[in-house]
This record gives sequence, C-alpha cells and structure tokens, in this order.
Amino acid sequence: MLTAFLIWFGHFMLCWAAVEIWPGQDRANHLAWAFTALALLAMGRHVRQVARLAQQGEVLGFGHRFAQGAIAIATVAVLFTALPSVVFME
Repeated sequence: MLTAFLIWFGHFMLCWAAVEIWPGQDRANHLAWAFTALALLAMGRHVRQVARLAQQGEVLGFGHRFAQGAIAIATVAVLFTALPSVVFME
C-alpha cells in the first residue's frame, strides 16, 4: 500500500540529486523530466496492480481506498516535484 509513496520518494531524491550535481543547467531539467516520466509510468503500473488485487479480493475496503488515495497524493507530489524544472527553465 505504500508503493506509491516509495515511487514519489525515489523520484524526489533523483530530481534533487540531479539539481545538486548540475545546478542551474539544462541537464538537470532534462533529467527531472525523464525521472518524472518514469515515475508516472511506475505509478500507472501500480494503479493496474492495485486494481488487479482488488478484483481478486486481496485488497478490500479501507485498504483499497487507502491505496487509491496514496496513488492520488503521490501522483500530485511527483508532478509538483517536477514543476520547478519547468518554471525555472532558462
């Protein structure tokens, strides 16, 4: 159920590392966009996995709603993490 937050954390750390290694350079922005695309693909895969588990009856009730909420929150966090690479583009 915490997979969505782990995806966001990995995305955040990779974007942060890119900015620390190449501050103010386009390379950091491009890497942030690539990391965002990968994170969103991973989130999509996680959505399908949660839906499959719900159909099989392995994730029910509160657990299913929690997983869906975590996915929604983490997806927004991924997009907001990438926002500075668009706003501060030179």
